[in-house]
Amino acid sequence: MKKWIAMLFALCIFVLGASPASAEKYDWQDETYHFDQVKRVWVEDIVLTDTAEFPSELLDKLLPEEYRKNASRLEDKLFTGKNTLSVKLDDPKSLSDVYVTAELLKWHDGSYIKPAYTSWETRRSTRTVRRSDGSTYEEEYHTTVPVYHPEQLIYKSTVQIRFDVYDTKTGAKILTRDELRLRDDSRQEQQGIFGRICKSFFDDLRKKLKHEE
Repeated sequence: MKKWIAMLFALCIFVLGASPASAEKYDWQDETYHFDQVKRVWVEDIVLTDTAEFPSELLDKLLPEEYRKNASRLEDKLFTGKNTLSVKLDDPKSLSDVYVTAELLKWHDGSYIKPAYTSWETRRSTRTVRRSDGSTYEEEYHTTVPVYHPEQLIYKSTVQIRFDVYDTKTGAKILTRDELRLRDDSRQEQQGIFGRICKSFFDDLRKKLKHEE
């Protein structure tokens, strides 16, 4: 059994190592919390902390819109406070069961030098072979040759977002996700990465709330 586990782990390392994208995701939740009682989820506006490398001020508006669009994946659990008859309309969040906060921790374009290396590759060729009777035919054969790859400048895009979910009544934190994604061979691709991180979080939160019902 241990042998198979080791082989599976090695395979995962190989696949992840060959991918131009990587991710670090840390999840925590309060295992004692009754998610089955959550009916209303209030979503706070995302806090854009790391904005120094924003290529345009438009991102100050586009990213919150993208965040809100993905929050709608909570479907009927998403609480906006609209059409609520209550004396607490000045604080609609107080009518929710839980609320979500998010913070953009990292938005970065970087690069690194991929060292030169040599790989061995198979080449297919054909040659003419003469039979004993003087006739000829084409024969296929393979050779292994060294291929030199010079050093290469690799650009990379990085985004990190932290999500926290709190019980509205007690203020206690009940769930956290801190996710960092990095993509090689890309420049200023953070907006797409941002959307995928948000989509992943709200999809997983929706599944958790549905599962707990």
